[in-house]
Amino acid sequence: MEAKIHIIPTFHHDIAYLRPESWYRDRAFTILDKAVSIMEEDKSYTYTVEQVYFFRDYYNNRPELREKIKNFIQNGQLHFAPGYWVVPDMSMPSGESLYMQAILGRKYLSEQFGYTPRSAFIADCWGHHAQLPQIISQSGYDYYVFSRCMYESFDIENYTWRGLDGTLLPTHWMSSAYAGIAFPDNVAAVNAQELHWEQASREGFMKLYEHNRAHCGGELQIIPAGGDMRMPAASAPAIVRQLQSESDMVPLEFSNFDRALDRIDFTSKPEYAGEFISTFQGSFVTNIDIKIRNKQLENMIYSLELLSVLRGAKTDFTPQWETVLKNQFHDIICGTVCDEALDQARAENTEVLETLDNIRRKLSVGGRAAYFNPNNFAVSEIVDIDGKAYKLEADAFGIADKKELAEVPATLPCTYENKYYSVKINQRGYIASLIEKSSGNELVGTSDIPFGSLQMQADNGDNWCEFEYPCEKDPQIYAINNPDPYDRAALPTHPKAMISADGVRAAKAYKLGDNCLRIVQSGVLNYWASNIPFTVTLTLNSDSPRIEYHTEIDCQTTRVRVRAAFPSFKDGCIRHQIPYGIIERGEGAQPAQMFMDNSMSNAGLALMNRGLPHNNTEDGIMMLALFRSVAMEYKCQSVKSYCLGEHFAFDYAICPHGKDADKLLWEQALSFNRPLIESSDTPLQSFKIDGAYISALRYTDIGIFLRVFNGTDEASECQICVPDGYTRYALTDGCMTPVHEFDDIPSDVLKLTLKPYAVQGIMFI
Repeated sequence: MEAKIHIIPTFHHDIAYLRPESWYRDRAFTILDKAVSIMEEDKSYTYTVEQVYFFRDYYNNRPELREKIKNFIQNGQLHFAPGYWVVPDMSMPSGESLYMQAILGRKYLSEQFGYTPRSAFIADCWGHHAQLPQIISQSGYDYYVFSRCMYESFDIENYTWRGLDGTLLPTHWMSSAYAGIAFPDNVAAVNAQELHWEQASREGFMKLYEHNRAHCGGELQIIPAGGDMRMPAASAPAIVRQLQSESDMVPLEFSNFDRALDRIDFTSKPEYAGEFISTFQGSFVTNIDIKIRNKQLENMIYSLELLSVLRGAKTDFTPQWETVLKNQFHDIICGTVCDEALDQARAENTEVLETLDNIRRKLSVGGRAAYFNPNNFAVSEIVDIDGKAYKLEADAFGIADKKELAEVPATLPCTYENKYYSVKINQRGYIASLIEKSSGNELVGTSDIPFGSLQMQADNGDNWCEFEYPCEKDPQIYAINNPDPYDRAALPTHPKAMISADGVRAAKAYKLGDNCLRIVQSGVLNYWASNIPFTVTLTLNSDSPRIEYHTEIDCQTTRVRVRAAFPSFKDGCIRHQIPYGIIERGEGAQPAQMFMDNSMSNAGLALMNRGLPHNNTEDGIMMLALFRSVAMEYKCQSVKSYCLGEHFAFDYAICPHGKDADKLLWEQALSFNRPLIESSDTPLQSFKIDGAYISALRYTDIGIFLRVFNGTDEASECQICVPDGYTRYALTDGCMTPVHEFDDIPSDVLKLTLKPYAVQGIMFI
């Protein structure tokens, strides 16, 4: 009889969390040793491994088991899902990082074992954006499986997920979560207070079966036997055989995700379009330096991979990718880790930064010192070098010399304008008026909160949860987004809202060169004994629509958060940029990759960030969370998450715009996140890309790989001119594998039509 319950023995491997990585590594090795012994004893027993990062280490350190492991894979007992390098947070890393998670993981499994994962099983992350169907499908997966963040209004186990670009992906939501069933074992469970198992008895299976039926009807069910670092139980095969022998028991078998999902007819299932927005909003800003550095490293690798191609200097960035991807493990990048794990992530990120800087130096030998533009469009930047301001201007993939800007004191209040906007700046250094020129609209809203001011709020949450804990008291926390309690009516005395009104104590203005302006504010955010000294520097560039903010703070207090607030217009269309797309989300805090936009019919204001994902707009106030001082000492040693005594620097910008400005927003956001890098004026190979944006340009074993995307809701005509010597091309899947034979590049220009929000890989030889 066809099994109605597919039992999937597995465990969720926390690379780092309440203990350091070394502890989890040792535990994982013991878990896999036990799983191997059970598979050897009973051929019906299957086991599923999530992540390649630690499995490669295990395989290398167990030479005596290698043949057994290969045999288990070949005979269908040992499986991998998703087979990513690690299981990352799915919302904060870039789209390219999500592709690279699959590329590195699948490459190892293919080369070592001839194995191809088909199910993207994401057990424990708290958000799934609307471009995942495209990314997951292009990465070679047939199915997506997740546990957290289902909407209560949808609440279906099996359905087809339609992504932002229209990609359809068969998807399974684990209604009974990723822990599932627990077979008797004498080893204490890890994180048992967080996870809830049913005992592997007739009653336990039937309880889960009846629970799941409400979400999948009479179809087969997937019930994991797993959980955080869960030890496999030798008792499992005998218990299952006993239950299988009972004539009135629901049929069950040990299985894997591929086998179970292949038996579901997804063509008859409902369709869902959109995303499953993130919960645990506190994690978007906790230990913010980890997120800032990870975004910086993503963009440095992008720029240097591209520079190596244009310099014709083949360079392998795999070691750097491995560390960057590893530190995108959901608890690490979310900052929900103990002190030892936090120290390790910081040290590893610093080491990668130093290594990348050494690679940059090697790629910059010869010629005069200059700056390289890693964007396929012209840019203009004002940068500070050795205490002086310089202007850098470069064409697409161009080289710029630095032009020093004379700094002359100016008076406040003052006015300033360029071809994009005009502003009035008051005595305290705040923008009091911002007129977008193409529409004539005023973008600064009427509010008691100064435009661009820093706000300090009481935050008694923990590393996951905002303002209050525990989140378990809220039954909807896993299902819907709850906006932050930013209660303007309660200001300034309400203890929960507790917002600093205006901490500026001094403001100065400086003219830079012929027509640029800089404002420097300094002060202290203060509430009783809570003090956070700060400086805020605004830079207005005559050749850019962006107004850039550079903010530095010193943390001298605990249990607070700091936000930058921009009161603008109400009732706008609130959108967030996600990997390769822009999606309307409305009010509420969510991770925005590079910008949040608040638009009316003919004008709007975008708030751009550089590694600051916590974005939300409430009552017309655009807010960017910069910092939290919280910890989770009820769970582990995490006093360093308070960040006491540490200095932080944040970069963000506002960009006023007219209507139909998504192309402008993409260029401004990309150039803000991928600034010019110090290099030399050594000649570059000619490479031109129009009508699309670049996700990656890198060397591979067979040629150079280019990933482009169209981030707008209109089709785009992309034209690509490649360097001399490359004459043939093939379109690829997301893992850089050609999907057809190589063809000649017609007339030296490759033309592609990219549908809205589409991503496309191309290999050139």
